[in-house]
Amino acid sequence: MARTTFSGPVASQNGFLINPSSTVTAGGAAMLLATTSSVGIYVGSGAPSVSAAKGSLYLRTDGSSGTTRAYINTDGATTWTNITTAA
Repeated sequence: MARTTFSGPVASQNGFLINPSSTVTAGGAAMLLATTSSVGIYVGSGAPSVSAAKGSLYLRTDGSSGTTRAYINTDGATTWTNITTAA
């Protein structure tokens, strides 16, 4: 497969969307998302506030403890529960 560089969000026909934004969004922005209604991986600064599918993951760039680095969506909306991580 040839290597291709894109300047904006990239969507493929299999449903994956990759947004190569160089900025971190407070509360979260989708970085890898199967579709808008299915599980995604989000990255952001601060506590997650983005609405996402149940089971989605949020990685916090400014998390400073074992309970503020990663979260999982538990209601298919804006409720996120922290995942305890090792130091």
